[in-house]
Amino acid sequence: MIKIVAISDTHGSYQPLLDIQNKEYDADFLFHLGDYCIPDYLVAPFLAVKGNNDYSSEFPQIRNLTINGLTIHLEHGDGLKFNTQRKKYVKDINADIFIYGHTHRFSTSVMNEKTIMINPGSMTYPRDDNYGSYAVIYLDDNNKISVERRKYPFKDSSK
Repeated sequence: MIKIVAISDTHGSYQPLLDIQNKEYDADFLFHLGDYCIPDYLVAPFLAVKGNNDYSSEFPQIRNLTINGLTIHLEHGDGLKFNTQRKKYVKDINADIFIYGHTHRFSTSVMNEKTIMINPGSMTYPRDDNYGSYAVIYLDDNNKISVERRKYPFKDSSK
């Protein structure tokens, strides 16, 4: 089983990155979907993409990677094509998993009958709950994908 943790839109707060590293220490991959608004070196060990508020960042705006044979696309989600031609844009990317941020709202959906869309929400400035959120994505041995929403600050010791 592969465990991926995705966060986004921490907007200058470094503590959530440390908290995730401690809480989700068994994650195989840590992703940050942009708007971290801290120096790039502080974002490590997260694999990050640049958000619309990451003015001095040297990280790319888009990353495509393959994990366990699945194509995973990472971006912040503020691009013009993503927002005006979403269905075609996502179809053209042809990813199995498309992870993005920007909206500060947790969501999961299936686009074009193939691509699982995941937005982890914002850990520090949520627009959909009193708690921030992040996503934990599991890929089992058959590449079945499951997604869990986790709340932040942590509500109990089990999560």
